[in-house]
Amino acid sequence: MQNKHNSRTKIWDLSLRLFHIFLILLIIGSIASAKLNILEIHQFFGVSLLGLISFRILWGFIGTSYSRFKTFNLSIREALNQFSNKKNNDGYIIKTPLGSYSTIMFILVLVILSISGLFSSDDILYDGPLAYLTPKYTSYWVKIHDYSHYILYFLISVHILAILYYQKIKKYNLIQRMFGFYFKIDENVSTPKNEKPLKGLLILLLFTIMPILFLIV
Repeated sequence: MQNKHNSRTKIWDLSLRLFHIFLILLIIGSIASAKLNILEIHQFFGVSLLGLISFRILWGFIGTSYSRFKTFNLSIREALNQFSNKKNNDGYIIKTPLGSYSTIMFILVLVILSISGLFSSDDILYDGPLAYLTPKYTSYWVKIHDYSHYILYFLISVHILAILYYQKIKKYNLIQRMFGFYFKIDENVSTPKNEKPLKGLLILLLFTIMPILFLIV
């Protein structure tokens, strides 16, 4: 008889795993270019990041099984239970409540941060690509953009701490699970069929690169 928890499969499709890698790189590039005051380069990271997040939103509706928003676990009770020490097999849950809420918060903050950057200006050397459309409200966009950074830093810090907690203390291998290694799951959990990655990859690249081309042109 087959033992429980002995099924191993790749849960996340290739485009979603690449999305996470690109997201990390673009966020690092955005922060570094802003801190170095290289705003001409910073805008390219910003628009590419907005395109990447747009891909994730679209993929949340038309993407592969576990990338869709309808699979998110938004149970408040289960989210609170994640803070307990009780072992309730959450190591085998594909979408945890806190992970689902974290994804939504990241998407919202990055959308606000990217869009506000398009309309921002330092009134000296740099104007955002769309700053000319709302000149009377530029100062408001700048404030939104600046405050959003602090929220993003907070989310990143909490995210890293949560990953380390589950990775090192609870031994759930979140990093391996997300970046393409096989994830051991309960045999009763339905697993996605072999899905062709080409569609997702093309949309991912299109959404990430096209905003940069619009800036250049």
